[in-house]
Amino acid sequence: MSESDERLPWPEEWPYPGGWRQRATATVFALLGAGSALAAVTALSASPPDARGVIMAMCAPLFLGFAAVAVLTRLRVRNRGIASVRLEHVETVGSEAVVIPYSRGLTSTYVVMTVSMLALFGFFAAVSLLVITDGEPGGTGVVLLLVASGAATLYLLLLVVEALRGGLGRGVLALAPTGVYHRSWTFTSFFPWDSIISVTAGTSGGQLITTAVYDNGTPCFHRRSRLWRQPELSLAPHMGVQGVNLSVDPALAYHALRYYHRYPDARAELGSQAGAERIRRAELLEH
Repeated sequence: MSESDERLPWPEEWPYPGGWRQRATATVFALLGAGSALAAVTALSASPPDARGVIMAMCAPLFLGFAAVAVLTRLRVRNRGIASVRLEHVETVGSEAVVIPYSRGLTSTYVVMTVSMLALFGFFAAVSLLVITDGEPGGTGVVLLLVASGAATLYLLLLVVEALRGGLGRGVLALAPTGVYHRSWTFTSFFPWDSIISVTAGTSGGQLITTAVYDNGTPCFHRRSRLWRQPELSLAPHMGVQGVNLSVDPALAYHALRYYHRYPDARAELGSQAGAERIRRAELLEH
């Protein structure tokens, strides 16, 4: 059990993680992944090798990825560590800030799943194209398969290009003396503390943390990629952070935002190790 799990209450608005449905989902996908891997080895080891083993080999990491996402975002939530919380210079803010990055494990899982889907859809697109160009009978079904798999392959390739150019990337939540900076998967935003009205726990999925701002507030939004519109963008000009994406217990980030919103005099420490240490120690309950 983590320190934050002992000291910080879980918001009532969020379903508590670790229910039987989430465990069942993770188990089913893990079994599908293991079964696909076993089927791939069996098929490719046959004499002659069964080509369907290639499909199973590409499906295995995809199923295992879904299992990992379920574990990381629905099961292994309250016992996340605090080692990732650190003091760092944030160029956009122009000062030091306490940084809570997105989960490295979750980011890596999404990368593996994207590569797996790219290989799978690319394989189907190549096979269907070969069938059509060879003049073999396939009918409308093969054409539809080519169109669907080709479109999916193209979209995934564009996502890879976006990631390489920096349009998509691992996010971070940064608490600075002047405000809150949030770099999500596809956009960045900054909210001065004085513009924030409240910090609340959202009722939607993903352990949503929201900050409402005044109508005349001056939040700054910058969308880095147009290929994927994140649901949190619909909250603009307010801020939404999906706690499941963070590398720490979402309750820790939630209470940190509430603490520094409620106590303006304490915000100066966010530019020093004192702020990082307070968050690591979870000394964030309201007086």
